[in-house]
Amino acid sequence: MLATGCIVILASVPPVSRDALIHHLAVPKMYLRHGGLYEIASMHFSYFPMNMDLLYLVPLYFKIDIAAKYVHFLFALFCAGLIYRYLRQTLNRNYGLLGALFFLTLPVIVKLSVTVYVDLGLIFFSWASLYLIIQWHDAGFPPRRLILAGIACGLALGTKYNGLLLLPILGTLIPILYASEKNRAVFHENFRLRYKNAFAGLGWSAIFIVIALILFSPWMIRNMVWKGNPVYPLYNSVFNPPAQPVFSETVEKEETPAKNAFWMRRHVYKESFWQTLSIPVRAFFQGQDDNPRYFDGRLNPFLLLLSLAAFIRARQPCFPAFTTHRTVLALFALLFILFVLFQTDFRIRYMGPAIPPLVVLSVFGIRNLSDLASRQTGAIKKAGQAAVTAVVLLALFLNGHYVYSQFSHIRPQDYLSGAVDRGAYISRFRREYPVIAHANKVLPADARVLCLSIGDRTYYLDRDLHLAEDFYDKTGGRYSEADVINKLTRYNTTHVIIDRGVLFDWLRTLPTEDRAVFLNVFKNNTRVLYEENNVLLLELALQ
Repeated sequence: MLATGCIVILASVPPVSRDALIHHLAVPKMYLRHGGLYEIASMHFSYFPMNMDLLYLVPLYFKIDIAAKYVHFLFALFCAGLIYRYLRQTLNRNYGLLGALFFLTLPVIVKLSVTVYVDLGLIFFSWASLYLIIQWHDAGFPPRRLILAGIACGLALGTKYNGLLLLPILGTLIPILYASEKNRAVFHENFRLRYKNAFAGLGWSAIFIVIALILFSPWMIRNMVWKGNPVYPLYNSVFNPPAQPVFSETVEKEETPAKNAFWMRRHVYKESFWQTLSIPVRAFFQGQDDNPRYFDGRLNPFLLLLSLAAFIRARQPCFPAFTTHRTVLALFALLFILFVLFQTDFRIRYMGPAIPPLVVLSVFGIRNLSDLASRQTGAIKKAGQAAVTAVVLLALFLNGHYVYSQFSHIRPQDYLSGAVDRGAYISRFRREYPVIAHANKVLPADARVLCLSIGDRTYYLDRDLHLAEDFYDKTGGRYSEADVINKLTRYNTTHVIIDRGVLFDWLRTLPTEDRAVFLNVFKNNTRVLYEENNVLLLELALQ
């Protein structure tokens, strides 16, 4: 209850997290203004699946956006409840409570619980799907539980594209679980029956995948209609291959290296191949919030160390199917983390679906250590039990210290006490907010605002808005004033909000003649209405 209360307090401030202002609140707010879902061509992230984002329509409709954080946090509570249920069934109530508490207070879970993201929904649905598959195995393969697992997986796919990783992982585990269990009592020489069971397992896997895809299909159909790509913007070059350019015999095509995780780590962060390969271990020890180099989040080292302790040989298994459960949980977590490793860049929240299995394995590890200590006698036994208790307390202390540190960073007491009003609180974290607030006061209701170089954080703007993601791209291999003006006015733009510092930092990287193109466009075609924190509100005044 204390952990839940602390998280609720930390969440009770206006949303300022990056992706909430870019996407998870901004797009639903635009849907409300429009009166329904519609294509927002200037925002590629508006094509992402939005199961969780649609839930945020309710608090936004009633203008209580802080409540969207509570909605997100609910899925952490649901996941903790399912972890408790699983551990209570397999071990006992005390271990279940320990697992739920460990999960809820993990730094990355706390961080997500006080933001309006969607990752907690993905974590819950993926864990529910895995949990139901394990139950399906233990109960003798009743179809109902596999169908429910497929539904949970489909909801995960419709929450975030990272959920697509569930299909190959769970789709592979299902036939392995089915065939291994069915063939346990079959003679090795009976190849016909063994193959029959293997193909039956593949059939169950196909049913699971089809159910998941049916649940995911509304988002695929939407993107297929709008973009000709069911998973836009992923794999767009596959679904919408660009026209092949014609090269003369004397011109060589420039090869662009694939920017995978290893390329990013080598060229952006100057890490060696072995450093990159060790990320699945480093993430548990080196994570830092808001630092992409260190995975943009924090875990707890004991989440890894105690999970490894689950593989200590115990005097007797925790429960009859312990070995199978342990293997399935470990395989799922390992495969998911490895899949994430090979994405463009590694973020701890991207590996979120691996966290509940690791929490369960950690509790198994605690149980194994306790069992190992109980085998001893006399002073060794007491010392061993004390050591296990100390490890558990230290692990929870690290989590508790992170929760405590968030009060210094988020400072909810300032807002909740009334010492700082809503606008001042948001301005602490988002320097573009004063200009956005001014635009909401002075711009006409029919204004159309282009937001440039403010990190796409548009949620607080109460006017029709759009982005120009290609604004700084060359057209035809060059910059021209006509092209820049065309991009400025593409959506009948009347006003522009731009961060001058970001713009000038970028302009300094250009040759003088290219720099002059942009400076002339803004000098001759805009008028400054307001400026604060180096962010400008401009009115278009085309010559």
